[in-house]
Amino acid sequence: MSANYREDRILVKASEFQPEDVDRLNKILEDAGHGRPLRHPETGAPAAGGSGLVPLTVAGADPMAIRDAVDTHARRNGGEPSTMALDHQLNAGTDDTVLWASGKKSGHGTAAWLPAPDYEMPAARPWQRVDRPPVIALLDSGVRPHGWLVGATGAQDSVVDAAEAYGWAPPNLPEDLPPFYGGRWGHATFIAGLVRLAAPDAQILSMRVMSSTGQVNTSDVNHALNWLVEHPHVSGSVDIVLMCFGRQAEPDDRDLELLREPIAALGRSGVRFVASAGNDGSETPVYPAAFATDPELPELSVVSVGGLISPTERAPGSNYGPWVREWRKGFNVVSIMPLKTRPIGDVEEYPEIGFGPFAEAIFDGYAWWNGTSFAAAIYAGKLAAHLPQPGPALPDPAAGP
Repeated sequence: MSANYREDRILVKASEFQPEDVDRLNKILEDAGHGRPLRHPETGAPAAGGSGLVPLTVAGADPMAIRDAVDTHARRNGGEPSTMALDHQLNAGTDDTVLWASGKKSGHGTAAWLPAPDYEMPAARPWQRVDRPPVIALLDSGVRPHGWLVGATGAQDSVVDAAEAYGWAPPNLPEDLPPFYGGRWGHATFIAGLVRLAAPDAQILSMRVMSSTGQVNTSDVNHALNWLVEHPHVSGSVDIVLMCFGRQAEPDDRDLELLREPIAALGRSGVRFVASAGNDGSETPVYPAAFATDPELPELSVVSVGGLISPTERAPGSNYGPWVREWRKGFNVVSIMPLKTRPIGDVEEYPEIGFGPFAEAIFDGYAWWNGTSFAAAIYAGKLAAHLPQPGPALPDPAAGP
């Protein structure tokens, strides 16, 4: 979970932005020796994903250098620092190898997921709607269809897609071209299986913000969380928000405000957050998990979860430190996998990647995987199962905007 950011854009708050600001900022940057790197937003383009952020395209300069130059100009003229923010990338892991014909996927941290036989996965109790099911909003790679998740009605009713049901506008993430799938294509589905095991009555509100290679843009998380803030008829049913990604940062990193502000708003309304600690084997705080120790947030609104290999031993690669508040199993975890492959014979090399025997997709599989994402999922499921009073059920999709 290294700290990096998109080099092709910089973010500004929509409430403090006017189109003429681009020319004004470019003049400041030109005087500072950075040229005129900012581009106007496309005509009629909305704020980034409706999040209240405007992405300005950057060409020929480093977004951090741009922000620093504008801040320096403001201080010299007795003003406040700019509201510009870097669009940091949060990561689910460190290995982005694609899935191909061997039937193996990329690692979450230091180990790969491996296909598991069907008998390794406990049987699912058919999901049936209850009056007040616990609801977990899962910001991840999107829960895919899987037969194990089918409920008593014969449908996957325990999972509700926020985009399909309520009109949330998800980010425009790249799709995979079979038979090559990014290593996190099944990440959310694997998590959904763990939640179902721990909380059979729970419902998942799936919000896809993660690419299949495990990349998450801060602006997309900000958009998803602010959408929940702005749609209380949906978020009023959400008991827990589960986020299995993050980035290293210093506590005074001002770009963290893009996450802290909506987390605080939802926390004040009673929503709990569960976040994975990450898989760097480091004591360096990773956010959003390290918000667990943030005094500016409502008490106990964020729980950070690390991974264990046994009740007394930390899992290889799990981050640690006083900012990690809870620990659950994160090694050799078994759950559902929406896709695995089997080789059906060698063919010529694929020219676009230069390797790989041909593979046939097999859906509704099972797998072993390692990582703090899964420790967080287990904790979130247990937390959901023991809520003293869950919120109201998610509204019928017809009630969405």
